[in-house]
Amino acid sequence: DKRTIHVMPDTPEIVLSRANAINISKKQYQQAWEDSKKKGYDLRADAIAIKSAKASRDIASEYKYKSAYEQQRGHYIGTRSAQDDAKMMGLIKSGKLPSDLLYKQDYERTKAKCHIPPDMVSIKTAKDNQAVASYIDYRHYLHQWTCHPDQNDCIQAKKAYDLQ
Repeated sequence: DKRTIHVMPDTPEIVLSRANAINISKKQYQQAWEDSKKKGYDLRADAIAIKSAKASRDIASEYKYKSAYEQQRGHYIGTRSAQDDAKMMGLIKSGKLPSDLLYKQDYERTKAKCHIPPDMVSIKTAKDNQAVASYIDYRHYLHQWTCHPDQNDCIQAKKAYDLQ
């Protein structure tokens, strides 16, 4: 028969075409996907890939921060401190003047005035007199009894104290 062709099954072209058919097959692809989903994943926090990803993220973040800082640093105008700039010192002094002026005016208004309530003098005098009387009482007794000697309860109390 001239129409039948016999091909050897182990030729390299045949083996390669069978491997390509498996790789291209949609059914095989879906089956491999389902198998990998069934297995799940093992992702530890201390895995090398995760550590390297975190480190590269931190390096990129630090680089972006430093480049933004360097860019922004060029936008600053003026001197390093307010004391170095004459205009800033002038503004600071002009801000202090009204507050100093108000403070001095308030001090001048209230410095000669004493705010003592009218009964404070009598209270102070009473305290001083008490201190003098207490000192005198400490040195000599003014009298032994502070009530009227003719009172009946006073006489009874004297007798009771004498009995003790």
